[in-house]
Amino acid sequence: MFEKIQTMPVIVLGGIKHTGKSTAGKNLSVRLNFPFDDLDDLILMELPYKWTIRKWYREKGAQAFMDKETLALQKYLDGCDPDGTKILALGGGTLENARALELLKKHDASILILDEEEEVLYRRIIRNGIPPFLDTGDPRQAFGELYKKRRATLIEQGDHIINIHNLDQRQTADELVQVIRSIYGG
Repeated sequence: MFEKIQTMPVIVLGGIKHTGKSTAGKNLSVRLNFPFDDLDDLILMELPYKWTIRKWYREKGAQAFMDKETLALQKYLDGCDPDGTKILALGGGTLENARALELLKKHDASILILDEEEEVLYRRIIRNGIPPFLDTGDPRQAFGELYKKRRATLIEQGDHIINIHNLDQRQTADELVQVIRSIYGG
């Protein structure tokens, strides 16, 4: 169990799509006894019945998606107990959403970035078909460009970068626990 030394903000897990933010968040929740939420689940609660995030993004566009993302994040952060710690997995592009990033900074969230290699993530992403944010004509090139741009943003905005290449789920959780303890004690 984690012994809290000082008040901790919301701990957010950022990273490019399919870095394992949700899995890592669930593992951290169990290990540290903090509640866990996934921003994608919170966004789904803001969408009309039976809509998926992919469908919303594809039919309404990037800006409409970022509006829903910001709304869901605002509701989540407004509902956080200032004396309690929570873990939140962000979406892959949340830190590129200026309004969402502003909310995280305003609420003093601690941003931990899971950093994985480009080729590993591309293989994971493409398994479920081409997502709406990639060009269907050349998804590999589109992902390469997205990866480079998004990774630069994540590195710039993250408080701590955790390289997870060649780590399994347990090892990733171990690394995250170590980082959290080095920041907050315990």
